Amino acid sequence: MNIKKALEYDQELYSIKFSELVSFEFKLLKIKEFNLFDKLLKGGNMPPFFIYEEIFNLCFIGNLGFLPKTLPIGYIITTGQLIHKLSGGDSGEEFLLNIARERQRQPANSIYEHMKSVILWAFSAISLKDIENMTEKEFIRNFVTAENLLIKTKPDYKLLDLKKIHEEIFETATPEKPTTEARHDHQAMEQELGYWEVKEAEDKFIQEEIERIKAYEKSRS
Repeated sequence: MNIKKALEYDQELYSIKFSELVSFEFKLLKIKEFNLFDKLLKGGNMPPFFIYEEIFNLCFIGNLGFLPKTLPIGYIITTGQLIHKLSGGDSGEEFLLNIARERQRQPANSIYEHMKSVILWAFSAISLKDIENMTEKEFIRNFVTAENLLIKTKPDYKLLDLKKIHEEIFETATPEKPTTEARHDHQAMEQELGYWEVKEAEDKFIQEEIERIKAYEKSRS
């Protein structure tokens, strides 16, 4: 994939390779575009292959006129069908899994997400796309400016505790046993296994979940 081209389009680009000679780069449908094509597909008034060809024509990155006249139409229809699926044609279960994967990629308690939320909160004119197009230095500068504004306009706002975060990340702290606020079933496990064995069991469970997700994603690819 052409990296420069991907940056120029300012959106995620995808590619599919059928052989050494046949490959396509494409973007996904926007929500309003997907809704239109999905309605046409479900309406049944047009043959699906016509609709998939139109999807391909809309999303293909490149000059359609440069495609070989001898190119089998099946490649185009298959790619159009793939674009439709990736743009939103998933089952309800897959839709929920996509949300779960995105939550993993963007944990709510990460520093980046906190900084992004503060900027959006302070400056309503700034969009998510604006933030993605900032350099790291611009991002930090806008975050600090947003904090300065919120301190003056929102009395309850508290600055990001950099010292606390630094200690949590870079300083080794002695693990503390859970407080009495822990749930009863967690306390029972501690009494039976001991604190460190519980921690090991939790870590093992998390690792197993990660492996399960990886296996699922591999089976879907």
